[in-house]
Amino acid sequence: MRFVQSEQIKIANLESKMDVAQEVVENYIFDTGIKGKDALRLRLLSEEVLRLAKSIIGYGIMNFWLEGNSRVTKIYLTAENHMDKSKEDELISVSSTGENKVEQGFFGKLRSLFVVNAPTTSKWSLKDYQEELRRRKEEDKYSQEAWDDLERSLVANLADDIEVGVGKDNIEMIVTKDFSEALGAIGSRVPVAKSDFTFVDSKKIDEGKVYARADELIEELDVSAKDAMHLKLLFEETIGMLKAMTADFRAELWFEKYKNVCCLKLTAKTLMDAGKKKDLIQVASDRDNSAVKGFMSKIGDVVENGLLNYSEVMKLQQQYGTGYVSFGSMGIYGIMEGSSDPGVMWSLSDYRESLGNDQENDPSAKEAWDELEKSIVASLAKDVLVGVKGDRIDITMVYGLNS
Repeated sequence: MRFVQSEQIKIANLESKMDVAQEVVENYIFDTGIKGKDALRLRLLSEEVLRLAKSIIGYGIMNFWLEGNSRVTKIYLTAENHMDKSKEDELISVSSTGENKVEQGFFGKLRSLFVVNAPTTSKWSLKDYQEELRRRKEEDKYSQEAWDDLERSLVANLADDIEVGVGKDNIEMIVTKDFSEALGAIGSRVPVAKSDFTFVDSKKIDEGKVYARADELIEELDVSAKDAMHLKLLFEETIGMLKAMTADFRAELWFEKYKNVCCLKLTAKTLMDAGKKKDLIQVASDRDNSAVKGFMSKIGDVVENGLLNYSEVMKLQQQYGTGYVSFGSMGIYGIMEGSSDPGVMWSLSDYRESLGNDQENDPSAKEAWDELEKSIVASLAKDVLVGVKGDRIDITMVYGLNS
């Protein structure tokens, strides 16, 4: 897949420049070869992101462009940060009610980041915001209202992540869209059913309680006994992988049901510091001397090595003299050229395809293929997608319903 960077344009008056922006998107779609529904989703997402950003930034000049390939695309918006409290008051005053009714919702959360005197953080991401709401929604009425607002947002539903960075002089918004085939069945769609959440701490995993909780979550989906059994197996294999990981973490897991598929979703934050990173690097370095056995162990290896792929790793290498840990290329996709923090994206479908191409000429690939054939997860899941960026882990297992 060829990496493409679109033309960068400046937008002062969005209405007069919308045709130009749409042309930039169309040229990007042609150059990357994005087709069908994926192309429609990208057109819609790009337009909604522009309108959202302009409604927040106001009358400033925005820079707009796209980067990526037919698998993963990032939409970039940058602007000078000239907003202050008076500009915020001006934006509110021209609203239909003269009040900021959505101050606590998804839109309001983004708005607050663009006001120089108001932001509580210089960095924000959709995934972190979702995690915050999941942890609070059961006991906090505001969080439930904010969650409802989030789920109504077209941008939040179309995008896989939104990252906002606010500096003294500049603002940057990066919107990520993943066109993986497995996500086509669940991305941009409202689930038919969605379970509650369960939370897992690596330091105190009580398997009995966790597995009993899985039964409760699966029951909420109203699936057949056979599908329920398979979903429970995926859940148990995931917990087993988490227990085997070296890194400490807090994770939340839940299920979503769509027309023909269910997915098990996991998002986790690792509890990393310099000392723990040093230990993790040493463990990963030692693994270079022996192959990681077991399919789920390989996913755990992708996760752990992905966690090493952020800024302070270089400092640790210099301090402790450890070598760079390579996680290999099989199944890795979506790495953005020139990005200072690209993260790691891995999928079962890409891994399977790579092994299928290499196993005739590579004994180790043949061994890995045999291992894959024996895996419960690989046999049940249509795909497994893993994302690691900074200290965050996201895993989606997509399962095709039998009935």
